[in-house]
Amino acid sequence: MDRPLVAFDIESVPDAEAGRRILGLEGDDAAVMEAMRAWRSQTSDGRTDFLQPPLHRIVAISLAWLDPESGNFNLGSLGRSCTDEKRQIEELFDILAKPKRAPRLVTWNGNAFDLPVLRYRAMLHGVAAPFFYRTDGEWKYNNYHGRYHDMHVDLMDVLAGYGASDRLGLDLFARLQGLPGKTVSRGENVHFHVLAGEDEVVRAYCELDALNTLLLYLLWAHHRGRVDESALRRHLDRIRATLSTPTAKPAWREYGEGLVAWPAWLSPQAP
Repeated sequence: MDRPLVAFDIESVPDAEAGRRILGLEGDDAAVMEAMRAWRSQTSDGRTDFLQPPLHRIVAISLAWLDPESGNFNLGSLGRSCTDEKRQIEELFDILAKPKRAPRLVTWNGNAFDLPVLRYRAMLHGVAAPFFYRTDGEWKYNNYHGRYHDMHVDLMDVLAGYGASDRLGLDLFARLQGLPGKTVSRGENVHFHVLAGEDEVVRAYCELDALNTLLLYLLWAHHRGRVDESALRRHLDRIRATLSTPTAKPAWREYGEGLVAWPAWLSPQAP
């Protein structure tokens, strides 16, 4: 692997302010969010109550960062809380604006959801990110928005043959590959945690989604010949060590317990 990996995930909730301003809804945030879902169900003839990307507000952006060259691994969330959306977006774009060894983005369904939401919300907050749209020099054919290249790898899209096969959810595919999957809450509960002020639950949930995405990418990178067994073992050892430190979040340590012998096929290290 030729550059740092940044597997990232966002968590979002219905944008209650937009619901009031655009849809004319009334009530507190909880009531407006519920009404927005009902509106979406009605306008989609009951097919879904999941709102379109422009109607979401970002409450968490989490990263699982791995530098194959140095071996450094970090896991965490941007910003300080679920309310500082602009700061989270700015921090993400700052991380990507590296003149040398710009990181490779890895997402799960990022082309369809995470990146559009980032673009919409960045525009709303007046956040400029010219580097994110570079298409000059080496970036001409391989940039963060090219679907069939690898500066951004939407792993769900790639594994499903860009729509040739059914796309699987992150939790299901992670569990099929032997990972713990989602061990903190569920996606449909995020807005309840936000309304209750449970920011750390939301951030831990988002962080483990980013970690699942990174681990599945490493598995895929081994499958396609980008990472050999020795490098894969080394990366996993570093990740396990980070998850098991005394200062690690309880959710991280619990997840790390499920990685002790993962993946099952990886041969034990010779003494």
